[in-house]
Amino acid sequence: MSTISEKDFKKLCDDIYMDRFQVYAFNPNVSRREVLLWMLLGCLVSLLSIPILEQPSVFNGSSADPYGDAIREVVLAHTDMGFDPDEYLLELSRKIESE
Repeated sequence: MSTISEKDFKKLCDDIYMDRFQVYAFNPNVSRREVLLWMLLGCLVSLLSIPILEQPSVFNGSSADPYGDAIREVVLAHTDMGFDPDEYLLELSRKIESE
């Protein structure tokens, strides 16, 4: 897979949220939002077969939302039909905050 559709991105966000308690257990030392975005980014990198040298860095310290920014970068670079991933990231964040 080299591109992702809006429908598939939404499904991926929904599926990760459904499995959130398992995902939280993978990395309990960070916020719930950050760990879900970490998993979402990892899934995108894997599904889209993004080579290591093309993966956005989340460790350079220049962003207040490193995983969110990296996800946006990946999605915008790997979609034929441009869509705004922020809508789905915001929805995911709202769900987490309401727990």
